[in-house]
Parts: sequence; C-alpha cells; structure tokens
Amino acid sequence: MSFLRRLTLYPKLVLTFLVIIVPLVTISLLMNIRSERLVRNEITGSMQAKVNYYINALEDDFGPLVTLEQQYTLDDDIFNLAYSSIIMTSEQYTNAVRNVQKKLQILKNMSPYVEDAFVNFPVLDRKISALSFNELNHEEAAALNQIADTFESPFLLYRNRLWMSLPYPNNLAVGRGFTIALEISSAAIKDSLSGFLIDGNGGAMLMDRDLSWSETSGNVPSDRAKLQSLIRNQLQAGQKSGYEIIEDGDSTYYGFFEKSSKLGLTLAIFVEESSFIGPLKQYAIWLWAISIAAPILILLFSYRLYQVIHTPLKRLVAAFKGLEKGDLSAQLNYRSRDEFNYLYLQYNRTVSRLQDLINEAYVHQYQIKVAELKQLQSQINPHFLYNSFFNLHRLAKLQENDKVVAFSKHLGEYFKYVTKNADFVPLDQEIKFCRSYAAIQGIRFDDHVRVEFGAVPERVGSLAVPKLLLQPLVENAYQHGLEDQVEEGLVMVTFKDCGDHAQIAVEDNGALEEEELAHIVALLADADYKSDSEGLRNVQLRIRLNFGEHAELLADRGALGGLRMTIIIPLKEA
Repeated sequence: MSFLRRLTLYPKLVLTFLVIIVPLVTISLLMNIRSERLVRNEITGSMQAKVNYYINALEDDFGPLVTLEQQYTLDDDIFNLAYSSIIMTSEQYTNAVRNVQKKLQILKNMSPYVEDAFVNFPVLDRKISALSFNELNHEEAAALNQIADTFESPFLLYRNRLWMSLPYPNNLAVGRGFTIALEISSAAIKDSLSGFLIDGNGGAMLMDRDLSWSETSGNVPSDRAKLQSLIRNQLQAGQKSGYEIIEDGDSTYYGFFEKSSKLGLTLAIFVEESSFIGPLKQYAIWLWAISIAAPILILLFSYRLYQVIHTPLKRLVAAFKGLEKGDLSAQLNYRSRDEFNYLYLQYNRTVSRLQDLINEAYVHQYQIKVAELKQLQSQINPHFLYNSFFNLHRLAKLQENDKVVAFSKHLGEYFKYVTKNADFVPLDQEIKFCRSYAAIQGIRFDDHVRVEFGAVPERVGSLAVPKLLLQPLVENAYQHGLEDQVEEGLVMVTFKDCGDHAQIAVEDNGALEEEELAHIVALLADADYKSDSEGLRNVQLRIRLNFGEHAELLADRGALGGLRMTIIIPLKEA
C-alpha cells in the first residue's frame, strides 16, 4: 500500500486499466471492427443514401411541374378566358379553349405522375382539362382554391388524393380569376414506390406533410398509426432524415425516412432486420460471453476507480460548488503525493487569494460605480436654470403677477426636488416632479404645448428609479420636437406594467425627419457616436448601470407622428 501511495495518478490509472480492461477491450475490438464496418456500410451508408437518392428523384420529377404551373398563370389564353370571355367572339372563344387544352396536354404529358391537368374558370362555370370541357364542380373548385407553399409543400389533399393547385389571383375567393390544378396519379406513385425497394425486399411509403395521406408498396409494418407516430416524432424534433427500429409481431423492421424540403413529402423505406443483420449472428457467442463478464469486470473497475479517483474528485467538486455559492472557508487536506495533492494545495491558495482580491475589488468597484452615478446625474442640463430666471424676469417685466406666482412656485418645487439628497425615488415622485416641470414649460410656451400623463399602475408607481430619470425625456420633447412647431404641441407620457418589465413612453406630435430618427437610434446603439443629445445618452447609461443589461432606452416613431422614447425596466417577481 505504501508503494501505491507514492505513485502518481497516471501509473495508478494505467495499472488499473491494464489489469481490468485489456481483456475486455481486446475482445470488443475484434468484434467491433467487423460488425461496425458491416452495419455502417450496409445500413447508414447504402440505405440512407438510397432514400436520399429516391427523394431527390421525386423532387426532380415534380420540380418542372411546379415551374410550368406557375408560368401558366401568366398565359394570355387562360387570362383572356378568365377576364375577357364576355367580349370574345365565338371564334376567339373556341380558339382560346383549344389553345388552353393543348397547353394542358403538354403539362399532363410532362410527367407520369400527372393523371389530369385542368383549369377551373368560376366566371365561365367551366372546367377545361387536357381532354374535356365540362361544367365546374363547385365542391372540387372550393377545395382546390387554396394557396400552397410552392417552395416547401406544393401539394393539397382532397378526397384522399394529392393535387397540385395554384389559384390566381391568390387573395380572392372562389368566383373570380382561375385555378390551375394537377391531379396526381396514385397508380403512378405506387409504381414508382415499387422501384424504390432495396434489393427487392421490404416496402416503401410516401406520406404528405401532415402524414394524413400515404401510398405504400411492398411489405411494410402493419401498424400504420404507430409507424406514422414514430416518424412524426422525429420530424417534430427537427430530424429531416434518419431511421427507426419498428417491432411488428414476430418481425423487426428498420425504417429509413427522409423529408423533402421542396415537396413537403416524406419517403420511408422499410427493410426487415433479418435481411441485413443475419451476418452479425455469428458474433452472438462473443456478445454473450462479453455480456456475462462485463458486469463483474465493471464492478471491479468501478470500485477501484472510486478509490483512486472518485473520492478525492468528489471532495474537490464539493469544494468548488461551495465556492460558487460564495463559501471561501473550505480548506482541503490530502495525504497522498499524487496530482490531487497538488490540486488541493492550489485550491487552498486560490481561495485565500480570492478572499484578498474580493475585499480589494469590492471597495474599488463600489467607489467607481458611485462616482459614475454622480457624474451622470451632474450632466442634467444646466441651461434650464438661467432660462427659468430669464422667463421669470420677462413675466415680472410684463407685470403678469399671476404667472410670476405660479412660475416661482413650480420653480421652487423643481429645485427642491433637484437638490434633494437621494439617489433613488419612487416613480410616483418623479412623475410629480415632471408635472411641475411641465407647468413651468407651459408658462414659458404660453400653453402652446400640452403635456398629458397617463394612469400609473400600482406596481410601476412604487418602482424605485434614479432621480431625474424621466424629466430629460420630457425636456427633449420640448427642445427638439415642439420648440419650433407652429401648431399646438402635445406630449404624452404613458406607463405600462408588462409583467416581467415596466414600460414608460414619452412621445410628441412634433415633426420628425427620418434622418433625425436614424441619428437618435444610432446615438443609443453606439456609445462612441458623436451627438449633442447627451441627455438621452445620460438616461440610457443610468438605467443600465442601475437595472442591468436588460434595461433599455428605445427610440421610434410614435402614434402621434413624432418621436417616441421608451424606457424598459425589468421588474422583480413578487
């Protein structure tokens, strides 16, 4: 034991693996080299590649049909019959019908999958196909008058058969325009599926986008519902191709599937396990021997591994979990001289160093943050002070005593709030302060600008916010949106409780050019962007410092036509 204790971790692991694992690895490698090559080449290599080849062949067959069908929506004869038949002569009408039938004949003969090609004309109450000219089947017309995604799923399901339908125009109900449709031949699909069988064994199934329609050929599992459920689960999980092992009575099938991103169809090919797993049965004796020996070997190996690695590693992990929670008091002791002894010593030294660094960094960061907040708050526009005294002087000179009284009262409340020794205030107090500010500006602008405050939800009103957070946005609306406006100005301040965050919006009805809006958006997006609108950047920096990265200041065009500034503040759960 003393000899083993002096060994480092690497020799311990080497000896343990040599004694326990080498026999198991030797047998496993001999079996795995042959079986893995066979399974991989025959199953994943050959079968999945063939499924991919067959689905690509279907895409190549149906792709030209989709393209030509789209081109026919621009055909002059079809368009004239749909919209100009009432002014056509009998000869023109007959020629147009014949021309349409010739083009539909071309469309029908392009692919063996097309059983019939036709155009429904609701205005004529007629259906023109490649070979006939019949009355319109209104039930069929309504069912086919649906817009399909020609790039991902061009098919519609009607009467348990596939159709390719393209109505024109694509935004009107049945009764106007026309619908070009192709009826897909079930017999041709079955014939094609029979050619998809691998080595003539198993079966094939083609399913639509929702797996509500299918055509089969050959020998497939009898439980279709279970089969479709397995494939649906794979598709819903984002798997566009793969395989499933399906138990069907005494038989086991391997089902390989792939979904076409162009057609929305899913092709599945099924092969009985016995047709390709048979060669692996010769390894059954080896597998049984390994299966019996493996539990005993694993128990021995796990016990030895627990002694050598897991116990000290578990203590180290527990210490790190405590460290994540802020516990810096744990000290680790280890008697052996292997690598864990070094890790334990370094852990103890790291924890001690962390304690010193945290004590230093905490005080330093706190001082930096306080200094930043003070600096940001000091950037509130000082010009308001002398503008206010100039306005007060003007009112006194004009002997408008009532306005002087009101102005001086609101101005006193304004500076009382500004000089208040508090970094944070309830939002209700900030709103009250903004009302005083709006009253001062109302006197200044002779009530040419009106400010309306919306209702404040209870949880939003009690939210603690940095002082002078809302006033710069109202001031910005006056200075940049409404100061030079001839018509009556309007500033609306609204508040919303959106569950996980509060939303405060300030918008005006001033004239806002697109270039000016782009300028403000760039200012808020780029900290290095040069601008004279430092008040907005000030608000943005303050909410991010106090509420984190999820707090935002957004700019866009509001419902009033002018600038809308929106503050987003995360709300803590009650």
